[in-house]
Amino acid sequence: MGIDLGGTSVKLGLLRGDQVLARGSIRTSDYDQPADAFVAARGFAEQSLDQLGLSFDHLHAVGLAMAGVIDEATATLMETANLRSWHGIGFYRELRRVFERPVAVINDANAAALGESFYGDHRADSLTFLTLGTGVGGGVIVAGRPINGVHGCGGEIGHVTINYGDDARVCGCGKPGHLEAYAGAAGIVQTAVEMVESGVDDANDSILNSVDELTPEVIADAAEQGDTIALRVVGQTAVYLGRAIAILSHVADPDVVLLGGAVTFGGNATSTGRHFLNTIRSETVRLSLQQIGSAIEIDFATLGNDAGMLGAARHATLVSL
Repeated sequence: MGIDLGGTSVKLGLLRGDQVLARGSIRTSDYDQPADAFVAARGFAEQSLDQLGLSFDHLHAVGLAMAGVIDEATATLMETANLRSWHGIGFYRELRRVFERPVAVINDANAAALGESFYGDHRADSLTFLTLGTGVGGGVIVAGRPINGVHGCGGEIGHVTINYGDDARVCGCGKPGHLEAYAGAAGIVQTAVEMVESGVDDANDSILNSVDELTPEVIADAAEQGDTIALRVVGQTAVYLGRAIAILSHVADPDVVLLGGAVTFGGNATSTGRHFLNTIRSETVRLSLQQIGSAIEIDFATLGNDAGMLGAARHATLVSL
């Protein structure tokens, strides 16, 4: 069973091999304590298994994915933007008590990376996954397993330093020059504002001048209409990401790098998204050793919101073997 615990909803899934037997979800806000949410998740599992003609005894293991910094020894949630009332709770203990099965807990970005590596269209034992949204998250899979690190910070791609200059932007974490300050949603908007205010190219004629509130979605729409400034913002964001991927690739040397999340500028479905991806590829190749640049595959992720749930189930399988 895979459980993906988010700030808004908890996604649930039962898997046999790579086949999803049942899917469901519950609202996180309906539960004050993790144990209550897990009891509801067990109810989903019992009901779904019964409908499949199976008993609860057929459930082999349970995996939980959740956002934040997790103490690996006890699966205690140490830090997260959401679910602050759940900090300090040992999730291994609660999961075992409710499900009475082998359990595993994993950071949601690592879970998404693991899900893509095992169930997605770009399956690989060596894979890096970047989530692009309000911030920039990531997961690194090596030899089929996620790299968590000693302090739970393995794969924190958003905090790779890409600008060491005195003018480097300060990241939300307080450190200068991090990728998230440039490729997170606020950073993309800041790039757009700086370009418009600088008067470069056709800045005065840009669609972005007439918008009350700039967002990555507005910038993507303007770029799709051929707006010069918006296209430059998309291209500059791609350059920043290419730099970070090149750095990471010389450490982990992945077969595949995937991009997911809400800020992919339309992905493969739009010309802007394809331009975004091609620029990332070009910058990564430009900065990488020939062995990396000639072989690395960079593309958009394919599992969408299912990635974390699928990865949690896969992690449970790996841990229980």
